[in-house]
Amino acid sequence: MTLSLKELTAEADRCVACGLCLPHCPTYKKTGSEADSPRGRIQLIRAVSQNILPNNARFKAHIDLCLSCRSCESACPNNVSYGALVDTTRALYIKKESYWLRLSKPFIRYRTLSYIATWPLWLISKAKLLPALKRIVPTARLLPTIPKPMIWKALYPAKQPKQGAVSLFLGCATNAFDNQTLSASIFVLNALGYDVHVPEAQTCCGSIARQAGDAVEASQLIAQNGASFEPDMPILTTASGCGSGLQDYLSTYQVLDISTFLNQCDWTNAQIEPLKELIFVQDPCSLRNGQKGQKAVYELLKKIPTADIKALPDNGQCCGGAGAYSLTQPEMANRLLSDKLASMQSNHVSILATSNIGCSLHITQGLKDAGMDVSVLHPIQIIAKQMGFKP
Repeated sequence: MTLSLKELTAEADRCVACGLCLPHCPTYKKTGSEADSPRGRIQLIRAVSQNILPNNARFKAHIDLCLSCRSCESACPNNVSYGALVDTTRALYIKKESYWLRLSKPFIRYRTLSYIATWPLWLISKAKLLPALKRIVPTARLLPTIPKPMIWKALYPAKQPKQGAVSLFLGCATNAFDNQTLSASIFVLNALGYDVHVPEAQTCCGSIARQAGDAVEASQLIAQNGASFEPDMPILTTASGCGSGLQDYLSTYQVLDISTFLNQCDWTNAQIEPLKELIFVQDPCSLRNGQKGQKAVYELLKKIPTADIKALPDNGQCCGGAGAYSLTQPEMANRLLSDKLASMQSNHVSILATSNIGCSLHITQGLKDAGMDVSVLHPIQIIAKQMGFKP
């Protein structure tokens, strides 16, 4: 939630500066600076909100470096709403609109524009011209493999006797770069007896705008989504970054990560082929600290006979993806990513399951740069394939 200035100061005052958050903060671990810790940032926020310190470039730099991973929130004994503090601070003091954000805003807001823009990228990828594009436009190296764009139907009816109905949230990045996860989700839900509704008017969850301090844009996107979905029907998300934002700002709706919902379903008649593989799971911060639903991923994957499911060591540390963070803070994002890659290399990971598109894109790019051969998949893709889903 976004706070008023008075609420911001009051919430900051609730921090008792005990320091229990410090070992959980990724940026503090890397810089060792109190100003880059949750405790330090809260003190800075309080001082700026009371005009004790100026809202200058140094203040902005320390707030900008925050990943909003909310690991500190999970560790805080006083339940300080650090996420709300940072969201509000960015809206009041840090608001900025970079070139890439101005360029991407229409494509984030309007799915039709995103669909049109994705087609040439897919054709370039199919024609194997992406390496040439990356040489001409250096930032194009961040582009993932583009799947063929899809137009979604409004309703995908259940294949089994109907158990209920759900709405599926597409998300801007997932829809553009990982529509196979959305297709796999529909396949599994239909197989378990659920009608899947895909509201046409839905849009971006607002998290990217919120991270940039654009509270007006974020609120407009939330309002549009609120008007698009049925209040009495569960909204399922496949990207925990979207799910966490919707859960916080569309709080009157039932927003669930798809793994959490699927663990509530009846799997008695589901046919799942065995998979004798070791699958490591990366916990996205938004699922662990925002939606509190990381355990559901392990429970879901354990439904696959003979599969061995393990947590990636040091799962409590952010990978550095964090929405647009890898674009706005590439140095810190890559330092955090290096830790993940080292963990994957030392544990000989061949399959990595992650429930957030931001983590998936960031980690996949790092693996490519490092020449490591690892399949990074959403857990729903893994289980859907064992149920007969053909990507």
